[in-house]
Amino acid sequence: MKDYVNWAILAPGSIANSMAAAMKCFDRRIKLYAVGSRDLDRAKDFAEKWGFQKYYGSYEELLNDPEVDAVYISNPHAFHFDSVMQCLEHNKHVLCEKPAGCNYFQLNKMIQTAKENNLFFMEAMWTAFNPTVNAIKDWIEQGKIGKLKHIESRFCNRIPFDENHRLWAPELAGGALLDLGIYNLFYAFFLNNFEPILDFSSNVRMENNIDAWNSVNISFTNGVTTSFQSACDMTAASSTHDAIIYGTEGYITTENFFMAQKAQLHKFDSEWGNENKVTETIDLPFIVNGYEFEIIEATDCILDGKIECEKYPFVQSEILCKTMDALRASWNFVYPFEN
Repeated sequence: MKDYVNWAILAPGSIANSMAAAMKCFDRRIKLYAVGSRDLDRAKDFAEKWGFQKYYGSYEELLNDPEVDAVYISNPHAFHFDSVMQCLEHNKHVLCEKPAGCNYFQLNKMIQTAKENNLFFMEAMWTAFNPTVNAIKDWIEQGKIGKLKHIESRFCNRIPFDENHRLWAPELAGGALLDLGIYNLFYAFFLNNFEPILDFSSNVRMENNIDAWNSVNISFTNGVTTSFQSACDMTAASSTHDAIIYGTEGYITTENFFMAQKAQLHKFDSEWGNENKVTETIDLPFIVNGYEFEIIEATDCILDGKIECEKYPFVQSEILCKTMDALRASWNFVYPFEN
């Protein structure tokens, strides 16, 4: 039995460069084997840049290579379903960029096909494997801020309008929620142990038939609440990518919550008022760029013969997907390919 995985990258775009950089630093178990693109020159340039052994000018050629063990998929959201299904049908393990499915129908089909073919499949939610985020959860579970009450976050980016940009294109499953807000959702669910939702409310601003901005409030059955905004056309006035986790005895602050490397624990000085002091800090720099944690986890799962990751199981992907479906339904927001 092999003690390594021959990884391939399907669709070598910008995020694929980050994943390749992470892969390159762990070549004992992770082999940079092949790249597949619809543009042969692009595949060749990417392979030479990062040291992949082979490159192909079509996805079909990549998937027909029997030496490819697993595929990392990084094309736009709207293409994930077809790409994942093709990989699974060609007996390849799959790590697919989030959201793996644009809706629950797609995601459920992927999961069922992976199970039927005894293949590993995971949505690439890198935040699930982030050491700082996991350390923050430990603080909460240890009662360091008392009883958890509220999780607040923002993920707002200012991207100039371009109908060809994937986030502005409805046919590519553009919009803020699926690309950015999914992190806010995961963060709140994860820190609250995926407690069921009691109720939610939201607002949206639609532009070019995508959600350019949204604001979401959720109440969980255990009384914890969360509020977040995600946007692709504006920054927040402050704390553009930050989060605050409130408890009865203090709160936690962190920058770039979805890819955090630092956090601070603030303890209230008294039972009333806002005065507090920082009592503990987390400082956990990435080894490479943060993508290393999920690719290591996926590789270990494959080598251990698992089809599902225990740290980010199918049910968590399903909960996120169903929640986003419900939010979009409340906005009457349907992608062209869903009609």
